[in-house]
Amino acid sequence: MKSVLAIAGLDPSGGAGILADVKTIRALGFFPSSVVTVITFQNTCRVNGIREIEAECIERQISAVLDDLKLAGIKVGLVCSKRSAKAIAKLIKDLKIPKVVDPVIKATVGFEFSGEDVYSILAEVCDVITPNADEASKLSGILVRDVKSAERAARSIADMFGCSVVITGGSLGGMDIVFDSGRVFVIEGEIVRSEIHGTGCVYSSAITCYLAKGLSLREACRRAREFVYKAILNSAEVGRCLKVVNV
Repeated sequence: MKSVLAIAGLDPSGGAGILADVKTIRALGFFPSSVVTVITFQNTCRVNGIREIEAECIERQISAVLDDLKLAGIKVGLVCSKRSAKAIAKLIKDLKIPKVVDPVIKATVGFEFSGEDVYSILAEVCDVITPNADEASKLSGILVRDVKSAERAARSIADMFGCSVVITGGSLGGMDIVFDSGRVFVIEGEIVRSEIHGTGCVYSSAITCYLAKGLSLREACRRAREFVYKAILNSAEVGRCLKVVNV
């Protein structure tokens, strides 16, 4: 059975991070494998802190998976240091499978995880990067406020790192801006106005899985949007604050 590898942080409350990735990967027909980069002390209400996993430990986890499993795709989420980013990039850069990086710079509840320089390293070795509007602004230096500015930011990021770009549209009226092979696509879908924990993780993992199935990026994004929407409709109240996507 082919596996999709999630390289990401651990949310002990299960709403986001590597546990959300694993549930998504399994739901879409792959065997989930995982590498923990950061242990977060968070729940549905707040992030109380983090403990980074040493770069050497991350390397050894990835090497163990690569030595044994047949991978169909890789999704990279929360990475907090340039040293860890470089270690990950070194091991995955030559793999001929879809590689998606989902920047996690700032938590929904306000906690600052990492700087954009970390994801600059990873974007150079991945095929697709999936920033939200705020992350795209930081990566490109272009303030993303609407579809036109999102298109400019996506082109700038693609030019800098040589990858495709998907700017997720929670703040763009529900539209995702996809820049792929010099072309811009707008992916539209139904949106839920309330804040739901873990949607970005699920979306990027779903894109990875659909790319691993051989779909184009445009079609992978369209199907991933549908998948996330259904997961949001099925969201659960597991804690005292934000609802959590239920894959």
